Amino acid sequence: MANIHDVARRAGVSIASVSRMLAGENVRSAEAIRRAIDDLGYRPNASARGLRLGKHHSIAVIVPDISNPYFAALVRGIEERAMTQGFRIIVASSDEQFSAESELLGNLIDAVDAVAIVPAEEGDRTRRMLADLNKPVVLIDRMVGEEPGFDLVHVDNASGAKAAAEYLLSLGHRRIGIISGRQDTVPGRVRHQVFLQALADAGIQIPAEAVKIGEFSRDFGRRAAQELIEQELIGRPAGITALFVGNNTMAQGALLSLHAAGVSIPGQLSFLCFDDFDLAELLPAPVTVISRPAIAEGHAAADLLLKRIEHFGSPKQPPLEHKVLPVSLTIRQSCASPASN
Repeated sequence: MANIHDVARRAGVSIASVSRMLAGENVRSAEAIRRAIDDLGYRPNASARGLRLGKHHSIAVIVPDISNPYFAALVRGIEERAMTQGFRIIVASSDEQFSAESELLGNLIDAVDAVAIVPAEEGDRTRRMLADLNKPVVLIDRMVGEEPGFDLVHVDNASGAKAAAEYLLSLGHRRIGIISGRQDTVPGRVRHQVFLQALADAGIQIPAEAVKIGEFSRDFGRRAAQELIEQELIGRPAGITALFVGNNTMAQGALLSLHAAGVSIPGQLSFLCFDDFDLAELLPAPVTVISRPAIAEGHAAADLLLKRIEHFGSPKQPPLEHKVLPVSLTIRQSCASPASN
């Protein structure tokens, strides 16, 4: 099957000239290119047709880590809704790096109609980068300033963190530790601050050594739990009796360290995390979690984008929307009253 390189070679022009003609631009060698296309039986691919027609029926979806079960479910939700309208999705991971995110957008933007993104950074340079795309954008899970200028979908992180704190308090826990993610992101910051505030409202202050803050990663969760163990804050009579972890990947890492150290859950330590994960129900003590509707988030994000695509370029754009989905406490067997009670 002939490709664009073959057409350019037959017409004696550059690939760029062929691309420009396929995109509808006037080029001096248009007649030679048309003859080459006819002679070779060349059929432009979907991307080339998209350039010419201005529509690609594709959506770029960029997340920090596609291996995270939450992001995988989110992508699935976007895909389910997009496919009903004849759109495909192109998925990429930024690895929480702005530079990687910028490069991905640069490579993908000419082949898609819109972008759904969980931004690696919540700052002005991300907002400017997204605005410069001149394409519909929906933010998911994170912000890029108080007035980002884009549609936004996220969950009620505050109510989830408060529910986690109140549940541990209701069981009688007073010595509690926390492993939190990046504080320069809405999920990391809100979950951390609201959890601590709920404890403070109950007259409880977590000692500084029982607070661990770092990356949303399994490795950080493992190291943070190991530090708590080495500080003798876990597995000792005067140590913490409960641990709240700010997301599922950190939780998986923390559980590895706790298992290696022989910590009994919930006998020695009650364990609760934000975000469910596939193995949470299969562990010896199934993990209590704050569940969020990741697939429904994907549906909501796709719905906003499809509406935005439909009206893109129109002088009457729909108003920006900010959707907040509820979370829920899923109680399993990893939490119990402190042994001393």
